[in-house]
Amino acid sequence: MNYLQFIRKNRVLVIFGIMMTALSSFGQTFLLALYVPFVMEEFTLSNGLISTFYGVATIVSATLLPKVGKLIDTIPLKTFTLATTALFIISLLFFSFAQSWWYIPVAFLGLRLAGQGLYSHIAITSMSRYFDVNRGKAISLASLGHPLGQAVLPALILILIGVVGWRESLWINAALVSTLVILFTVFVLKEEYLKPETEDKSNTSAKENKVDKIRQRDIMKSKEFWLLAPNIFFIPFAITGLFFYQFAIVEFKGWNQGIIAGGLTAFAMASAFSILTAGPLIDKYRARAFFPFYLIPYFISLMVIWLVPNLWAMYVYMVFMGLSVGFGSATVAALQVEFFGQKYIGTVRSLFSSIMVLSSAVGPTLFGVILDAGLGFETVFPVTLGILALIIFLSIRSIPKYSVAKWKFKLKRIGKNHKFPLFSI
Repeated sequence: MNYLQFIRKNRVLVIFGIMMTALSSFGQTFLLALYVPFVMEEFTLSNGLISTFYGVATIVSATLLPKVGKLIDTIPLKTFTLATTALFIISLLFFSFAQSWWYIPVAFLGLRLAGQGLYSHIAITSMSRYFDVNRGKAISLASLGHPLGQAVLPALILILIGVVGWRESLWINAALVSTLVILFTVFVLKEEYLKPETEDKSNTSAKENKVDKIRQRDIMKSKEFWLLAPNIFFIPFAITGLFFYQFAIVEFKGWNQGIIAGGLTAFAMASAFSILTAGPLIDKYRARAFFPFYLIPYFISLMVIWLVPNLWAMYVYMVFMGLSVGFGSATVAALQVEFFGQKYIGTVRSLFSSIMVLSSAVGPTLFGVILDAGLGFETVFPVTLGILALIIFLSIRSIPKYSVAKWKFKLKRIGKNHKFPLFSI
């Protein structure tokens, strides 16, 4: 089944997934950062103070996410979505009515939990739960909302702020979220669409059927968790940290700041392309076959931005990073189901999502400490590359043994036929 056929058959759930990930942008760093200058000016906050508010709110959100996110396994999807939307809308309105500095961290907490955390969690969890044979396509299509939001919403929000003001723009954001999500969830997302795929379920593991309940403490004791956790922590940690200091990177390279906008567009396009490429490949070969390799383009991107002085390096950096992020978002989400099953995927995903949210708070802080210490990007880039190389090496353990045996067999045949001593394993 190709993408067009899949969308025609499952258009309601596909639209729901894309809508939820796209609207999660209102709780993401790249949009909330647009409001920071106005908040700092109105409440006379320093850079250090507002970044502390944001970091603490993000860490608290990461702490709450496993407890709140696992409820999606026991609460109906529509009810969970509407409850999360209520929290999202209240947070947006609370932010808009801020009268003192203490409103800001409270609003950040609600937006980070509902937006960055739960909206994305709802989208990918529903795709993972209701699809099996076409899970890769479903997750990939839902993940398209992220680059869609990155490409479209920042420019619109800046225009909106310029026309009506930052407080009033938050009212419009709340109206947009409430109208789209509530109407769609209540009137379009009917129970008939919330059923698992009817295709062959023969690959459902017997182990999953025997499990009555899975606890997050048990997940954290498993070897699968420790295979996934470093990867899931590192990517948001590194990318958020480097995005946070993208102006400093441009200054370090001696480039014009105007190149950043073009680079972000290239990042969004590459991410969308790799997301769509990942879906069919995951459905055909399973996610674990690609887990170690999707990080390689990111390794290349860091090498390029560190070592190449030319202006084109910015676009190579953004494109290769986008390829890793896009393919990785689909791969990691599908791999969680392959490792832990579908029944309690909400419990599993909420735990890993909390790691992701936490890492996005740690990255900018740690990179800031390194830069403030005077070590500069000459230290940031090689340290990041070293950690990434180690994670790639450790991720190879996810490849099924039969795949490794197959590759060794093929390499032996190549070595025998072409008489290359290098391939005689």
